[in-house]
Amino acid sequence: MFILLVPGSPFCMAQKWQTQTDSLLQAFKKATTPVQKVKLLTDAATIFLLQNPDTALLLSSEAEAIAESNGNDTSRALAYAAKSAAYLIKDNDAMILEYALKGLQLSEHTPLPPDVLAALTRKLGFVYRNTNRFNESVEAYKKALAYSTRSHNLYDMATTSSNIGNIFNSFNKYDSGLIYHNKTIEIARKANFKDIIVRSYMQIINSYNGLKQYPKAFQAVSDMQPYLNDPDVTQVTKGLVYTVIASLDMRHGSPQHPLAARYLDSMKHLITHTGPGKENLINYYLNRSLLEFSLNHFDSASAALEKYNELKKTRDDEIISGHAQELATRYETGKKEAQIKDLDQQNRLRKKLLFGSFTASAIFLALLFWVWLQNKRIKKQETHLNYLMKELHHRVKNNLQIVSSLLNLQSARIDDAQARKALMEGQHRIEAMSLIHQKLYQTKTTSRVNIQEFIAELSENLLHAYGYKAHNFNLQLQVEVKELEADMAIPVGLILNEVVTNAFKYAYKNVSDPALYISLQEQPNKLQLTIGDNGRELTEKAWKYSTSFGRQLILSLTQQLEGTMQLNCDSGSVFTFTFPVKPVQA
Repeated sequence: MFILLVPGSPFCMAQKWQTQTDSLLQAFKKATTPVQKVKLLTDAATIFLLQNPDTALLLSSEAEAIAESNGNDTSRALAYAAKSAAYLIKDNDAMILEYALKGLQLSEHTPLPPDVLAALTRKLGFVYRNTNRFNESVEAYKKALAYSTRSHNLYDMATTSSNIGNIFNSFNKYDSGLIYHNKTIEIARKANFKDIIVRSYMQIINSYNGLKQYPKAFQAVSDMQPYLNDPDVTQVTKGLVYTVIASLDMRHGSPQHPLAARYLDSMKHLITHTGPGKENLINYYLNRSLLEFSLNHFDSASAALEKYNELKKTRDDEIISGHAQELATRYETGKKEAQIKDLDQQNRLRKKLLFGSFTASAIFLALLFWVWLQNKRIKKQETHLNYLMKELHHRVKNNLQIVSSLLNLQSARIDDAQARKALMEGQHRIEAMSLIHQKLYQTKTTSRVNIQEFIAELSENLLHAYGYKAHNFNLQLQVEVKELEADMAIPVGLILNEVVTNAFKYAYKNVSDPALYISLQEQPNKLQLTIGDNGRELTEKAWKYSTSFGRQLILSLTQQLEGTMQLNCDSGSVFTFTFPVKPVQA
């Protein structure tokens, strides 16, 4: 989950904001110089940001008009920073970028105060993050952090450091994220910013969860608890934290899930008294349904799941309806950047016009602009296509997870063991496909799957699903191939799911030290997948004459990949699959 703290002065959160703005506006009427008037108007606009964004935009526009008529660069930069902040609250990336760049251009010939430079640079980082320009976003926020440090503004330092950590988390660079979240806590403790401390601990939990270091995640929960009941922590923050802790406990806690029960009850209490936000409600009802199901409260689980589906459908409908506006905004952002780059290019070309003929230079400029425009269009189309494909894989994964949850609930209501077993096997196949789609939208490309992470997660999921514990099960993974094309990864993943599922179901009935070995190696023009267990249940003859659906699925998928399969049952069961690999096109 990516939580972006809105930058601003600490007094934006003050309860007596109306009194403060009235005081500033009264002082504005008495101000005698344009610089004083711009400063007072931008301070008032900053207070209004979260209370009334339209008023903030109006005040910053008035400050801009005064600054432009006065011609003072520092005043103009203050007005531009205030106006870009107002557009940030109104989610207008194109205008955020325009005013941030206008302000930073002033710094090329006029020294600006570090807090103003920090505010402008943070806006760039925000826009770059929204357009998935990871490296540029991180660099912009790092510059903003340096400027905030120079101005000794602890609030800006804490929120900027938190934003950097959140960006690293959102791109699965959890180790780097931990560095900045711990730095944020260190800064926030100096100024006693309780809400920022709690949000940072929440992101630390997400980082450790991403790294699969679950004991450290639970330790972060324990370290955060003394701050949770502090009155300075907002209700929205509490709602976010409650659902994060509940999700962690449901997936990696003890079987009774005491933390999940406790914090979901806290979330329920919060819902009855405040509006904790739609995302918090969605996460609450999902975790509540899982908890109720684990406690065999099937009616409560079904009711919670129904509410989850209702809220999620509403949220998804809003996302779909907002896509057109979002794409239009991103187009405008790109157009503004293109205009700025085009102006810069024209300035350089004007100098060259002194050394050549007008006709030759005009032809060169036209040709250069045409090539640049074509490249820009191609890159923009690729970016949009990649974004839509990632969104598609994300939605497919979410829908598959809902189907899996429904199958799970349904299986609990079925008395027939064979039917329940069939539903469970279908659920595992759906979860395997869901995991592949998750890997597709988490990678930089939408055509290749991180097969190393997929095999590790699938193996661990099945291990826990069939009641085995990691400490008394010998799981060996030797995956030398990092990524596979999606059209190969999906059937390979399903084959792996079938063979490993059969091993957990049948192989270890009379085995005291169960073991499973999975290897994926790439050889010249071929891929070799080996899955072996130390069970005694399967024989080559039994496999040959089996009519099970799982065997038919394995053979069909192997044939689909034009591969071969060998089975050796001399010492346990060892399946060896060999698939031809086509050379990757450049």
